[in-house]
Amino acid sequence: MRKSLRPSRSARGQSMVEYAVVSAALLGFSTMGWPFLVALLNALHRYFNSIYYVIQAPI
Repeated sequence: MRKSLRPSRSARGQSMVEYAVVSAALLGFSTMGWPFLVALLNALHRYFNSIYYVIQAPI
């Protein structure tokens, strides 16, 4: 009996399920991390503004 060179349907289905799970996980974690990223960027902006304020301050 010869083996078929094509992957079986279950193997293709498994890869699609894995792709969907990984995509959903990336989308979910990026959505959950969005408020943290916004706060981080606001803090970075405030930090750089304070550095430039100190640099331009008269001695």
